Amino acid sequence: MLSTMPAGQSDDTETATRAPAPRRPIRLLVLDDHPAVRMGLAQLLESQPDFAVRAVCINAGGAVAQAIAQQIDVAVVDYQLPGRNGLWVCRRLKQAPQPPAVVVFSAFADHHLAACCAVAQADAVLNKGMLGSELCDAIRSVARGRRLLPRIPPPLAHTLRARLAEAEQMLFGMLLAAIPREEICRVLGITEHELGARAEAMLHTLEALPGKAHAGRRPRGGLDLDRTVAAR
Repeated sequence: MLSTMPAGQSDDTETATRAPAPRRPIRLLVLDDHPAVRMGLAQLLESQPDFAVRAVCINAGGAVAQAIAQQIDVAVVDYQLPGRNGLWVCRRLKQAPQPPAVVVFSAFADHHLAACCAVAQADAVLNKGMLGSELCDAIRSVARGRRLLPRIPPPLAHTLRARLAEAEQMLFGMLLAAIPREEICRVLGITEHELGARAEAMLHTLEALPGKAHAGRRPRGGLDLDRTVAAR
């Protein structure tokens, strides 16, 4: 005998099969050359129910390879590393077929580094002095497509822009303003590959501290993360 039920109503079995699948954890990579920091970060992130740390790395080259192999969603990258630094890692990851979000995590984060992060296409720059809960919230934000870079003070932006050739100054301003890279390519009539090459060349000029030769350490400086460029 066939059972009947009101139109639009389904039985429990059908409802169960249509239930949304649980959201998978955010796949993370941690890159830091300091053992204690690396271990502390990994333990903090693994303690979050919506995170899965897929790779913990100590050098730039290994991090790039692991991020691609493990299909990482978000890479948490120290800026200062032996050999290649965190911005080099960011540039390489953003050239991947499925680029992850990149959080540059540095004890020496300041607005100068933030400007360089904008050129390198990082999604966030955070100071290691911040709370672990703030780092976790930032990771969730960039995984959803937000961009957490502070607005660069105009005097510093002017100083950095003046270092560049005239042909690069407009590009620098567009990157600081978080104009989508597709739009930048359209306006300037360049390819994504050319944009990447020009941004990488600009970083060599911009990373040196204003008024000084590039030093191994950066001065500590606070970032006003309440004033962020949220466009992507």
